[in-house]
Amino acid sequence: MPDPQTASGKTNVGQAAGKAGAYGCSELGSQIGGAVGPPVIGSLVGSLVGEMVGDKAMDKTGMNEMVTKAGDKLVPVIGQRNMNKLGDMTMTAFGYSDSEVCVCFPCLPASQVLLVITVPFFFFNMAKFCLGFTYEVSCSNTIQNNPPQPNTTNIYPCEYGYEYLILSSMLWLCFLSLWIPALFGNCWRQCFCCLCDPIVLFGTIVDFVKRCCCEFGRINLCEIVWYSHCVVHLLLAVTGLVWLSDCDQTVSMTVWLTVLLSLGLDCLLAGSEIFHRVRLHLARRAAGTQERSEQSPLIYRGGARV
Repeated sequence: MPDPQTASGKTNVGQAAGKAGAYGCSELGSQIGGAVGPPVIGSLVGSLVGEMVGDKAMDKTGMNEMVTKAGDKLVPVIGQRNMNKLGDMTMTAFGYSDSEVCVCFPCLPASQVLLVITVPFFFFNMAKFCLGFTYEVSCSNTIQNNPPQPNTTNIYPCEYGYEYLILSSMLWLCFLSLWIPALFGNCWRQCFCCLCDPIVLFGTIVDFVKRCCCEFGRINLCEIVWYSHCVVHLLLAVTGLVWLSDCDQTVSMTVWLTVLLSLGLDCLLAGSEIFHRVRLHLARRAAGTQERSEQSPLIYRGGARV
């Protein structure tokens, strides 16, 4: 049985072919610009010009339309959703996918921006875990009733902030250990997109397995796990903020500042992931509504048929 979505809409393989041509011309323009002009500025200008030339060349020659027609012919065989997965994997490899759009830095693919952020964030969480663990193992619940005597070993009262540092860092370290290699694979493919490269080949295989074996219809198991993790971090940040607003004055300034920085980074990174996902979902939903309205003889007004 073909995919039920085959009844309407075109696949995105034509768009992926156009972006592939733009990527190839961008790389060629970067090489020519770097050889003719200044090393950095020439490569940048050549890359931008080459990308525009490649995109227009693919459109003028009709290659986009040819690939689109070929993809449409395969839709009854493998389904429109599977064809769109192939197109999306191709555009992700070149940095043109919808999921690679970054709101803060639209001139760069999201994977490259996130890789620069997550690598130092990984080491920050290692330091955060060590700090929280050190204070947690040396604290005591009885110190509030029996203050330590002078000239004795420092014993701290147990605080929720220590547990927050440990739990938050453990969750981030587990997921960052998988996320950073995936981001690195995407960035490597976007810079050196050649299947003869082992990193590119491995990243492509992982992307293929993730999209074809971890998706069941509209349900993506990897996304469910990842965004559930982001929601948990936001909830942890709320509890940490409550503790921070009413913490004891005996808490070390190092712990206080680390918790404050951790709260900000947790909200920023986890919140931005959820924001970009919601934004991507709304954009795809709007595009699907527009496509259906163009193919339907009925007129859509405000999302309703009239």
